[in-house]
Amino acid sequence: MTTAESLDDLRSRILSEYAILLLRTYEEERWENELADLALELERGLVVWSVTSGPQPALRSNGDGRPDPLAFLEEVEEYPPDHLFLLKDLHPFLSDPKVVRKLRDMVARLRRERKTLLLMAPVDDVPLELLKDVSIIELPLPGLEEMRQELSAVLAERDGPVTVEVDPKQEEHLLNAVLGLTAQEARKAFSRALQGREEVTDDVYAALVAEKRHMVQGSDLLEFFDLDEGLSDIGGLEGLKEWVTLRAQAFSLDAQERGISNPKGVLLVGVQGCGKSLSAKAIARLLGFPLVRLDLSNLLESQRGSSEQNLRDVLQVMETIAPSVLWMEEIDKAFAGFDEEAATDATMSRIFGRFLTWLQEHTEPVFVVPTANNVSHLPPELLRRGRFDELFFVDLPNYYERKAVFNIHLAKRGWKPEKFDVEELATETEGYSGAEIETIVNSAVIESYSQGRMLAQKDLLEAKDQTVPLSVTMEDKIFDLREWARTRCRPASPDSRVIQVMEDEERRGETDVADGAATGPQYKWRELAEHGLLDAAFVEYVRYRESASFAAIENDFAEYMETGGEFGLVLRHDPRIVLWTRISRELADLIQKFIEGKRTYLNPCDPEVYKDGRQPTLTPLSELPEEKLEKPAWLPTTVRMIPPAEGSARYSKVARIRMGKGG
Repeated sequence: MTTAESLDDLRSRILSEYAILLLRTYEEERWENELADLALELERGLVVWSVTSGPQPALRSNGDGRPDPLAFLEEVEEYPPDHLFLLKDLHPFLSDPKVVRKLRDMVARLRRERKTLLLMAPVDDVPLELLKDVSIIELPLPGLEEMRQELSAVLAERDGPVTVEVDPKQEEHLLNAVLGLTAQEARKAFSRALQGREEVTDDVYAALVAEKRHMVQGSDLLEFFDLDEGLSDIGGLEGLKEWVTLRAQAFSLDAQERGISNPKGVLLVGVQGCGKSLSAKAIARLLGFPLVRLDLSNLLESQRGSSEQNLRDVLQVMETIAPSVLWMEEIDKAFAGFDEEAATDATMSRIFGRFLTWLQEHTEPVFVVPTANNVSHLPPELLRRGRFDELFFVDLPNYYERKAVFNIHLAKRGWKPEKFDVEELATETEGYSGAEIETIVNSAVIESYSQGRMLAQKDLLEAKDQTVPLSVTMEDKIFDLREWARTRCRPASPDSRVIQVMEDEERRGETDVADGAATGPQYKWRELAEHGLLDAAFVEYVRYRESASFAAIENDFAEYMETGGEFGLVLRHDPRIVLWTRISRELADLIQKFIEGKRTYLNPCDPEVYKDGRQPTLTPLSELPEEKLEKPAWLPTTVRMIPPAEGSARYSKVARIRMGKGG
């Protein structure tokens, strides 16, 4: 319920002569201001009481208020009709039988005189005697609009030469990161996270999310994790990365306005040590949501009903801090032997049933990421579509993924990957998991350090020889797992087996690269386009062409989609720098999506590349200018699978524009 909806509810109850309302909230100041406006709107007086200051304003002209709760309740009857009385923290006095009795005695008269007692407190403990006379209302925390006001206030209060520009997309991400906090907590979080910054980065979102740690503290069932790892810390798994990146957009306000439901989560199944847990952490950082881990085994208690209550408490906490990511590691162990236990253990059956129902029905933006190694232990009910948006299989890394993993772990330890023959290391570690590659790097670094010398290629190879991979010790189990996942799960690394074979053949020189480039990839992108899979076709097309000009893209895709139109593409930081003109909105959006998603990259090129085709009727630029242009100009570029040598930062933000009649 939003703040506006809660105020509507309060207005309705007050006009319906509810005598006593208990308002549960921690935000006294915010809601006192809201109630003051509501009282003014209803043309009713408002009296605020606390045990420290008494009633404000006081009934008597001399200002002599009565801080004693029982005395003030007696005084309420002396106020004229049509009044609201806001009593702060009355709950400690509800253990006094006289106070309880007085409240019960007052109910009828309060209704007759159109008076309402508003008991504001952070708890909703009500004596049994008052249960039928008191209505409990949970006042909501600030929503996006309220948080936007807090962010605007923080940005307006910033002084000094350092300013930060926040675009609408970043603003929404910032607001989502603090949902679940009070207005004061959000303001302090914004001030701290943006202090001294000139731009909004992932570190800002991580700092905001960390402010929610206290909401999980004190719980023995949940563990809060800082967002230290991102997608760049994962070597490979491009299929999973792309899927998560696209699903992240579904949490936006625009998506909600379009009726798009929040993604429920993703189940990660696969070989041990191949990045499932790391992926859960990276997903939380990408979404900008707090990451909380739940160990299902901790829910179980011997006392009847306690286990079920633990699960209810956990799910309530997750929904309170939502948007959030619930990480459930090795869920297969928690439900091992469930079918046998459920027949004799009613508690386990109820927990499992309630959890499945929540997975299916919850509407709060809680993204669930369970991981599993042994799929044979997973109950079939858990795997049914609707519980999760997708099931991904994480296999052993292929050649290119192993190269990426070596690069990541060498760089993390301060070593430049280009100083080593990473290609050889990737070739020699076929069948090794990401965790095993990390162990190899770590062992080699320690070994060289203990001997007082620099890390060398031979240290890494020797560490590799001393490491027996899981694919050897558990070959049969890994084979069975792959066979199970082949028809049930989506591969986290698309076409991993086919790519693996092609890579092996290419490294051994068994394929004719020239022939493959001339026929195979070209056929593949056309086949995808013919079936309407334009996204996949575009990626394969750029890969096939190696360097695709906008003119070539427009011409070659004309057979499969409308390519001509009234739209153009420009660089977002300076819309006067034009990339291409007179294309359809569909084609412009297709190109923009892959460039901003960093699936493909803009690379500057010589205007001669476009000499045989259409060109924009603008003066071409020889290089990307440092300053903004005064009038539009054309920047000749091509689309490639690799970023430009000077870096992709200035080329990665692209905007679609509608062209003028003379453009």
